[in-house]
Amino acid sequence: MTRPTVFVEFSPSGGLFQFGAQLGQALAADGRQVELWTGPDPELSFHTDGFSIRSVLPTWHPADQEVRSRAVRLIRRPLRAAQLVLAWIVLGALLIRSRPRAVVFSHWRFAFEPAFVAVYARLLPRTAFALIAHEPFPRSDAKDTSTVKSGRVLQACFAAAWQQLDVVFVLGSRTKELVQDHWRPHCPVLVIEHGDEGALDPEPDATTPVADTAPVALFFGTWTAYKGIDVLLDAFEHVRAERPDAELVMAGAVGADVDLPAVLARAESIGNVTTTTGYIPTDQVARIVGSARLLVTPYVRASQSGVVHLAYTFGRPVVATEVGDLAEAVHDGENGLLVPPQDPAALAAAMLKLLTDPQLAAALGAAGHEHVAGAWQRTATIVGDALKEATTP
Repeated sequence: MTRPTVFVEFSPSGGLFQFGAQLGQALAADGRQVELWTGPDPELSFHTDGFSIRSVLPTWHPADQEVRSRAVRLIRRPLRAAQLVLAWIVLGALLIRSRPRAVVFSHWRFAFEPAFVAVYARLLPRTAFALIAHEPFPRSDAKDTSTVKSGRVLQACFAAAWQQLDVVFVLGSRTKELVQDHWRPHCPVLVIEHGDEGALDPEPDATTPVADTAPVALFFGTWTAYKGIDVLLDAFEHVRAERPDAELVMAGAVGADVDLPAVLARAESIGNVTTTTGYIPTDQVARIVGSARLLVTPYVRASQSGVVHLAYTFGRPVVATEVGDLAEAVHDGENGLLVPPQDPAALAAAMLKLLTDPQLAAALGAAGHEHVAGAWQRTATIVGDALKEATTP
């Protein structure tokens, strides 16, 4: 029996889960045997020969549309930390029992996670260990998401895991340089593409053509400090001064480092800002994205963003800040517009350019759609070949 490649995603929903599921499907279409191990009630399902999603990890489903109070979140955190530790123990037992050909992770946040990886890699010398480094550094999801975590124990645990890896995949050349300079892994570091979000687009005619949309800009995804929400609101105030009928839609779960009452009050004072807080279920994504003329990613920092590729999936252009590897996906004047980070005036000017010219927005969006065409297949070839080489004696 062929030993499968196992993708591990503790969360059964969200961007990393969706990435792993769609890449797993592409690998299976390329003739690989792939399983995605995750938590309960996954938000996506596939019927592809050679690919399966298995709910085997005792985690939780984070697709919670209710905005919880800070007190509730603080109480819940230690309980979920204990649950995550248990999930890693269960994962180890499953890996030792099944001994897969390769195991692929996507992100580690806490010191105990890479510590488990380092141990499992030693226990399974015939299994290749890989990482898709969506975020190459550990960051807090409870305080300031813009700041890299520090600490001697944490750095030692992460460094130990990085040294055990057989191959690393990154989503841009700048991230590759950061990984090589900081972690110095003893393995290949390969750049791959982020594919489209076709799994979230159930009906091709479910969206409004870009040229027929109202002047609506969309901020989509988790609200966190590093995504520049304050800059976006300042920019939209400039936009409304020039174009009073412009609309801004902000949709997504609220991060712990965002002052929600202050953001909502600011949005109300500007006007024409529609806010939808909470995780956006997959069956609502097409309606929300498909009604916007453009998506905006005013990030202060980033490696890459699935929101950009979500926009391209629905033929929407992107106004993005030139940080991290975003410029490798957003080509200024071709499939979107790039502006400097933390510059509300420049961000406003770029948004106005597309909000006042639906034909230009449609042309850039069409180019974005073309940009992601075939990306999953290209990435599957790189990942599959690298894992095969890593497991060849």
